[in-house]
Amino acid sequence: TFTAQLNATALDVKSDVNALQKIQEMGGLELVMPGAFAESGDCDSEAYDGRTVVDFPLTGVSVTLPSLAGDFNAMTFSEQIPGPTLRVTQGDVVRMTLTVPEGEATPHGNDMHASQVTAVPTFGAVQPGTSKTYCYIAEVPGVYKYHCSGVNVAAMDQHVLQGMYGIAIVDPIDGYSKLMVEKTAVNANGDVTRDRQFYSADAIEWQLQYNQLYLTDGNYDQTKMFGHQHTLTTVNGQALGYLPNEIHNLLNNGDLNKNIFFIQPYNSMDLHQQQSQLLFSPVGVHNRIFIENHGN
Repeated sequence: TFTAQLNATALDVKSDVNALQKIQEMGGLELVMPGAFAESGDCDSEAYDGRTVVDFPLTGVSVTLPSLAGDFNAMTFSEQIPGPTLRVTQGDVVRMTLTVPEGEATPHGNDMHASQVTAVPTFGAVQPGTSKTYCYIAEVPGVYKYHCSGVNVAAMDQHVLQGMYGIAIVDPIDGYSKLMVEKTAVNANGDVTRDRQFYSADAIEWQLQYNQLYLTDGNYDQTKMFGHQHTLTTVNGQALGYLPNEIHNLLNNGDLNKNIFFIQPYNSMDLHQQQSQLLFSPVGVHNRIFIENHGN
C-alpha cells in the first residue's frame, strides 16, 4: 500500500483499483532520494570559502562484540555500533576521512546515503593501511544514514548488517522551531476554551537507530538475510531484552547483583559502549527524537 501524489492529485493504490493506470497516464513515478549532501569537488575546493568545515574521522575495523545471541564478529566504524554520530549545521562542509588499519581483513568504503554523488567511484573501497577523504556540503536539514559501501559496492549488505552504519544529523541553519501543544481548559465561567502552550526549541534529544543481525556461529549469514530470518532486531546496536542494568543496580541498591530488570540493551560495567540509560523525560519538557531504520 502506498499513496502517490502527482500534480496535486492523490491516488491511494489500496482503495483505487484504477490508480496504477492513472499513474501510468500521468507519466509514471520517479523515485527521488533525498540529496542532502551536495558535491563540492575536491577537498581544496573554493566552495568552502566562508563555510564552517567539520572534520569527521572514522576507522573501518573488525572487532568481536557481545550480543544476546553470543559474541559476533562485527565490522565497525571506530570500533562501535552504531558508528559515531555526525552532526553539522545546514551549509557546513563535511570533511570525512575513512582510515582502514593495516592488517584489516578486507577493504571498506563509506557512503553518505543522501549525497548528491555516485557511490562508485566517489565512495570506492579503501584498502587496508590507507585512508581516503570525502568532502561535500550539508544542504538539507534532516536525519540521514551513512554506511560502508563495501568493496566498491560488492558485499555492502555484509558490511552494513555487521555493524558499519551511523547517522548524520543536519540541523537547520535558522534553528529548530518552538513546539506548540494545543489542549483545552475550563475557564472561570465554566466554558471550555482552547489552551495553547508553547515550549522552547531547546529539547531533550534522543537517537534511536534500528537494524537487524543475521548470524550463524557469530558470522553474517547472507542466506538468512535473503530469507528474512533475522537473529536479532537491535536498537542502537543492541537487542532488547529483560536484563539487569548494573549501573542502575549500583546507583539505586549499592549492589551490582541486586537486579532491577527492565527492557533495555545489555549493560555491564566493563562494556562502556553498551551502557544505556532509561528513556526518562520530565513532564512538560520538549523532546526531539532522531530515528533511522538502517536495515530491515
